[in-house]
Amino acid sequence: MEAVPQGDRNTLLITVLSVLFGTLLGFAVYLLCRNGNPVANKVTGACVWLVEGMPMVVLLMVLHYIVFKSIGIGGLAVAVIAFSLTFGAAMYGMLCSGVNAVDRGQTEGARALGYTDRQTFFRIILPQAAQHFLPGYKGQVVSLLKATAVVGYIAVQDLTKMGDIVRSRTYEAFFPLIAVTVIYFLLAALMIRIVEWIIGNINPKNRKPEQILKGVNTHD
Repeated sequence: MEAVPQGDRNTLLITVLSVLFGTLLGFAVYLLCRNGNPVANKVTGACVWLVEGMPMVVLLMVLHYIVFKSIGIGGLAVAVIAFSLTFGAAMYGMLCSGVNAVDRGQTEGARALGYTDRQTFFRIILPQAAQHFLPGYKGQVVSLLKATAVVGYIAVQDLTKMGDIVRSRTYEAFFPLIAVTVIYFLLAALMIRIVEWIIGNINPKNRKPEQILKGVNTHD
């Protein structure tokens, strides 16, 4: 069972890096498209449609055996890239739906108080939008963790692959599968706790008025 810890680390590494890079990617793309740039919106829409419409296994193999074949990037890096793209597309969609759920009067009120466009978005709109999309964000993190079970198709020794190796060596199916299942549950619980901690820290209800009004002239 010495192989399982290595698979555990690879699974956790792929998940954490993909969530981090995917979140940054989705957020950056949303900022580019936020003000209605037609070119950015069309390109983003096409990319999101392509990534979300392609099965994860197919995306992994296309990147590994076609796109990055001549470069010689390892399977672990390809897995991170593939899952980052998938999570980034999901993040972009969650941001769009979350921001659209915030009343437009919030933007008008912030502008009346003298907020700039950037201050309005980051201090007023985004914290409220986060309350709409973060529950779905938590679900996406768990889904990504479970989806990493397919990286064995590009020769990455993840948790599931290591369980298969142990099972083939010991000719015992029950205990390796139970061990892999338990580890997945523990990793999912860990990721959920981290996301819940983040949700608690960015809850707009927990912010003090001086934090919201920082840099805004309230004496006019």
